[in-house]
Amino acid sequence: MKRMLSLVALAMVVSAGVASAQGATVKGALGFHSIEAPLGIRWWLSDKIALDGGLGFGSNEVGGETFSNWALDLGLPISLKSWDRVNFMIRPGLLYTSQEETTGPGTTGDTTEMILLAELEAEVFLAENFSVSASHGLGIVNTDPATGSSTSDWSTFGNNLTNIGFHVYLFGGSR
Repeated sequence: MKRMLSLVALAMVVSAGVASAQGATVKGALGFHSIEAPLGIRWWLSDKIALDGGLGFGSNEVGGETFSNWALDLGLPISLKSWDRVNFMIRPGLLYTSQEETTGPGTTGDTTEMILLAELEAEVFLAENFSVSASHGLGIVNTDPATGSSTSDWSTFGNNLTNIGFHVYLFGGSR
């Protein structure tokens, strides 16, 4: 699984390098694409391609024990069509999550999920430097539970008004 994560990250970096070689003004925003990883950034390398990155972490207490969790979201938004206040894009990405759980009396383990995503996203600018976005698409999910066998599944998904991302463009001008 770590090898797959490394290959996806490498492919995103190589693709971004090719796009940035086309020579355009970079633009960056703070915000998030995924509610699991809300500490994020979107960095446009050209008018057509950007890098998304997000991180999330936390803990929860269950029965007097504290369990930690974290998430990493990586994406490569590619603009397909733009209008005055709307950007429509395809976003291949990866969401990796880890949740600490009880595996037996006095022992814990981590349940991890690696989700490969192919999303269609609409980013709508409500103001010059502020956007909200929603997406839908296909996800392939590999779950490795703290106990038991790993599984691989796939499904379609959609994000609605209760699960949208946002970006505040602070670097290099508005989109």
